[in-house]
Amino acid sequence: MAAVVAIDGANGNRLPVRPTYGSPCNGCGYCCVTQACAVALEHIPDHPAEGPCQAMEYEDGRFVCGMIRRPGHYMRLPNDWADEVIGDMIATALGAGRGCDAEF
Repeated sequence: MAAVVAIDGANGNRLPVRPTYGSPCNGCGYCCVTQACAVALEHIPDHPAEGPCQAMEYEDGRFVCGMIRRPGHYMRLPNDWADEVIGDMIATALGAGRGCDAEF
């Protein structure tokens, strides 16, 4: 398997090592760098079918899901009044908080 480079937004900082499947998420970004989820592919206009997710955000030494954090920005909604409600729905749909799901 080819190396996956996740430097966008990391400013050259060392990223967390991917945890084992089922372990708590540590924000390594591996799952989102290798393949965008169906939510991002469906709801981010012009998101390419392959490649890393365009909604990956880097903060405080870890990657976070921009579709959970501020979906209105990525979905190009006219305002962000519904970000919390939509973000909570997306978090539930993606299984956020259930542990690492990167099996590769």
